[in-house]
Amino acid sequence: MIVNRELRSYSSERRVWVGKYENLINLPHWHSDCEIVYCETGEAKCNVNGRDFILAKGQCAFIAPRSTHFIQGANGSILAFILFDSELTKNVIGEKELVFPLLSKDYSFSQIFQALDEELSGELPLFTISVNNRIERLILDIFMGEKTQQKERDEGYLEEQYKALIKEIDLQYANYSLANAARFMALSESYFSRFFKRRTDMTFTQYLNLVRVEKAIDLLRTTKLNMTEIAIACGFGTIRNFNRMFKRITGYSPSTLPATYSQLQIHPTNEVENAVDPTDARSILLKPSEY
Repeated sequence: MIVNRELRSYSSERRVWVGKYENLINLPHWHSDCEIVYCETGEAKCNVNGRDFILAKGQCAFIAPRSTHFIQGANGSILAFILFDSELTKNVIGEKELVFPLLSKDYSFSQIFQALDEELSGELPLFTISVNNRIERLILDIFMGEKTQQKERDEGYLEEQYKALIKEIDLQYANYSLANAARFMALSESYFSRFFKRRTDMTFTQYLNLVRVEKAIDLLRTTKLNMTEIAIACGFGTIRNFNRMFKRITGYSPSTLPATYSQLQIHPTNEVENAVDPTDARSILLKPSEY
């Protein structure tokens, strides 16, 4: 599965968005904005750059720009979000990053959310200055109150190469290998393997098999190819290996996969430069009157 880019369009000169979701489920995605999420009720499973954690009631998480992430809210959960243009706080964040996205306290999120919502809705004179100042102060408090570390110097270069690699794998998955990937990244196989594992929390082989199984699901649902033809087309070589890997990843054999099976259940973390809305249709965006 490719993790796509979410591209947010802010209205007018506003560079901040606030909102709440009930039962939020979204696909793995990334964006150039900063994101703060707060759990009002229930809990949510979160994954940021391959690292899982549970966001419990009353807890906040900060998701840095260009971080691949997904959120799966429990039934009945309500999550509140503040998203904003990362340019607003680049002087605060600089070359620092949080050691872990789950925050140690809530930083008065509820009060700040309410103030931002009122100012963004009211559009009184100079409201954008007030909104931007609130955001900058909030991020300053977070980065002063949490453990931080310096970003890796080569992060930008490796990220760009990584995104290009994922595009290439999506096109050439049937005949791709670890050696191909390491060569594409201009890294040794051992260094690339460690980099990929840190970046995705899975080995390259595990990721490649996930992509191949996802492609196989597409072929099962959209073509009349037989199982052997699908196995060969997706790079598994033999029907035995295809059946074994398919069941390991999905929990079903290819012939018994339910029509309702959702590929949301396959979560490799990777990126490409496509702009999409990652939010599942079952998620409910609450209106301000419902807060």
